Amino acid sequence: MGEKLKIFSDWMTPVGEKDRDEVHRDGDWHESFHCWFYRHDKDETFLYFQKRSDTKKEFPCLYDITAAGHIQCTEGRVEGGLREISEELGLQLSEKDIDYHGFYKEELRVKTLKDREICHIYLYAYDEAKTLTMNEEVTDVVRVNLEEFLSMISKNGKFVTAESLFHKESILMEAEDFCPHDFNYYQHIIQAIMSTR
Repeated sequence: MGEKLKIFSDWMTPVGEKDRDEVHRDGDWHESFHCWFYRHDKDETFLYFQKRSDTKKEFPCLYDITAAGHIQCTEGRVEGGLREISEELGLQLSEKDIDYHGFYKEELRVKTLKDREICHIYLYAYDEAKTLTMNEEVTDVVRVNLEEFLSMISKNGKFVTAESLFHKESILMEAEDFCPHDFNYYQHIIQAIMSTR
């Protein structure tokens, strides 16, 4: 038996519960928790991406949201989100550490995956003195300059330079190295982060 998720109508009314695999097969709307770590440093802003392990069923080895996951039927949104941060990054945070910045309805269709998520967006001002840990789900976390990333996804630049927190090396990356998200989704994230300056 897999994870049980709440499913919603197009108008975000709860309509029942379903197994995660069935939700992704049938394209039901469901809730997820997205927490983006960021840091303002003088005149630069950095965004942090996790590298998904090669054992992930969806989008293995690609870079994505710092910490994210589905909200299970038996847990609240913040409770589920803090669990995901702990499981994926080994960081113990509390509700007061993360700031809510609304939701974004996103649809991703890849092969047999029909992922329709009500993404609840949270931000966390990350202090790199706080150690993160790797595990079977996450094999690296990288820091990317926000303006360079925006230039890349706007197709004004082809590459972005990422700094690995775990391997202490620079990595040249392009859009194909990142999990697919709507441009408007990234705009929502970037505007939310810049509003914290």
